[in-house]
Amino acid sequence: MPFLPRGARGVFAARVVMLGALVAACNRPRAPEAPPPRAEFLLESIDSAFWVSTTSGQTHVRGVPIVLARLGSRWYELYAADDDYSYNDAMLVGERLYRRDLITDDSTPIFVDTIVPRLAREYAHVHPDERPLDPDEEGEANPSTSASAEVDVLDVFGPYLSYEYHVDVDMAGSRPWHTTRRGVLDLRSGREALLSEVIGPAQATRVLAAGRREYESARDSVLRERSTLGPRERRAADAIAHLKFDAKSFTLADADGTPGVVFGIPGRGEGASGNLVELDPVAVDSATWWPEVRMGRAMSDAQGNDRWQGQGYAVVARYDTSGEFAALSIADSARREWPLGVAHGPLNRIDWLDRPPIGADERRALMRAFNAASLYGTDTRVASARRSTPPRSNLHFVSRHATVQDCARESTRNVRAHDAPACQQPGERVRRRSLVDDGQMRGHRRVSALPVERGHRVDRPRRLSRADSPGGPRRHEGERELRRAKLDGSRRTR
Repeated sequence: MPFLPRGARGVFAARVVMLGALVAACNRPRAPEAPPPRAEFLLESIDSAFWVSTTSGQTHVRGVPIVLARLGSRWYELYAADDDYSYNDAMLVGERLYRRDLITDDSTPIFVDTIVPRLAREYAHVHPDERPLDPDEEGEANPSTSASAEVDVLDVFGPYLSYEYHVDVDMAGSRPWHTTRRGVLDLRSGREALLSEVIGPAQATRVLAAGRREYESARDSVLRERSTLGPRERRAADAIAHLKFDAKSFTLADADGTPGVVFGIPGRGEGASGNLVELDPVAVDSATWWPEVRMGRAMSDAQGNDRWQGQGYAVVARYDTSGEFAALSIADSARREWPLGVAHGPLNRIDWLDRPPIGADERRALMRAFNAASLYGTDTRVASARRSTPPRSNLHFVSRHATVQDCARESTRNVRAHDAPACQQPGERVRRRSLVDDGQMRGHRRVSALPVERGHRVDRPRRLSRADSPGGPRRHEGERELRRAKLDGSRRTR
């Protein structure tokens, strides 16, 4: 299960802990003496999944750092892989996004960065006497040329995955620049989805027109207020004036219980010119995929809590005043509640495993995936290292980052395929991004459309750790399975 942010990068991750004194301090309802209602589901944040089951009469919660998508009875794990094209004096690291079928174990690329490979070809043409680094070679600590790409999963709505793609470039002899855009992938076909395919041609025409109007209104408003802005905001306003609306740069959202489309105006260039501007959601009247998706999205109750309705029970998330932590509980039809734990949000969706009950193949596949993810470690770790044919790149989890940033995105240089080979274990190479805060600003529900200037440096260490050593965490530490204390009739721990 992921840990809470500890440095300078704000990725929303979930973490479940035993309630105990925390629940008492929050004055939440005590668990009734009766057993909880029978339930089984996966509660998912953007980079973690929690398997909750009360079918045995006790509440069991197991959390692992994994990104899942469900298409009917098929389950997929989503992960990203680095493509390293580096030379001695050039850090060139691209990225691609994969979909792995949990039943067949087949992986399919669904997004491939094209900018860094192109820059690598140009670098090779200009420097014909240089050769790419071998896996066991280290390059310059501060290369004169660097380019890095990141693709981050923002959310999953049934067959559609919303992502953000960012590239930082600092080439010798030119000024640094970066670019950011968004899009939607169809997990069934593994290709980019057009808006007309997602919501139908008629609605797409209306939504596109509304998005263009929203952008023009926001741009004009910012330019009118330019003289009242500070230097940094003024540079951002100037950048907005040169951005162009892109019909392909959009993501999907839950707009208060209805499907919504959020356009992101892509940026490219120096400073604020490379920032993406996120517009307000445009509501969609209907979508063929929405009714099934809606069953797993939360509704707000009269107290402002998130509530998911299951069969004969409900799952409740009560966020604290910061909106970052949620006390979770399961409630029966009489509104009696049994606490589950505290999670670091936002919590995106629930996949119901009892509506209808999942089949044996699905259960085995999910169990294998959870067991494998439990070995990803208690922090940011490498689970394995074994060459395959073709050789695999460094794999790591995808995680969302905000549109609005206050500091530099840095490079991915210092993690390579050869890290600590003697410490690695058989199996796939899996790396997980660390949960640190880089000054990004994202609330629980909404991000401001006005970007803050993004820095240009691309020299930050990758959000990945080096290999686990053989003396690393024991199985029970890596698995991080949390179970509520099993209580007898006197409520004493057995």
